[in-house]
Amino acid sequence: MPPPRARRWPLVVGAVLAIAGAAVGLQQRQVAASWQERAVAIEEERDDARARGEAFQRQLEEVADALATSETDVGALEERVRELADEKAQAEDVATTTGVERDTLVELSGAIAGAVTALDGCVDQLFDLLGDAIDAFNRQGAGETVDVGPLNADRTATTARCNDARQAAASAAATADRLLR
Repeated sequence: MPPPRARRWPLVVGAVLAIAGAAVGLQQRQVAASWQERAVAIEEERDDARARGEAFQRQLEEVADALATSETDVGALEERVRELADEKAQAEDVATTTGVERDTLVELSGAIAGAVTALDGCVDQLFDLLGDAIDAFNRQGAGETVDVGPLNADRTATTARCNDARQAAASAAATADRLLR
C-alpha cells in the first residue's frame, strides 16, 4: 500500500481542483449573472430608446403634417392675395372709368342743356312772331293799316335765334358723338 501521504496527494489535488473548479464555477456564475444584469439593463435602455424614438417619430410626423397644412394655407393665402390684388386693380379701373364717364356726362349734359335753352328761346320767339302775324292779319282783314316793318324785324331776329339754337343742338350732337365713341 502506498504511504498515506502519497495517497493523499491525489486526494488533495482532487480537492484543490474541486475547490478551484467550484470557485471558477462560482466566479463564472457571478460573471454570467453580471452579464445577464447588463443585458437586462441594455434591453431596458434599448426599449426605452425605441419608445423615445417612436415618440420622436410621431412628433416629427405631426410637425410634417402641420408643415404640409401650413404650406397649403400659405398657398391658399397667396392665391387670395393675388385675387384681392386683381379685385383692387379692377376697382381702380372702374373708379377711373366712372370718373371719366362722370366727366363725359357732365360735359355732355352741359352741351345738351345749352342746346335745350337755345331751342326754348327759339320756340318762344316763334310763338310770339306767330301771334303778332295773326294779329296783323286780323287787323288788315278788318280794314286797318298794318305796318309789317316790325314783323319783318321780329322775323329776322327769330330766324337768327333759331339758327343759333340749331347750331347749339348740332354742337351738342357732335360732343355726344365724340364723347361716346
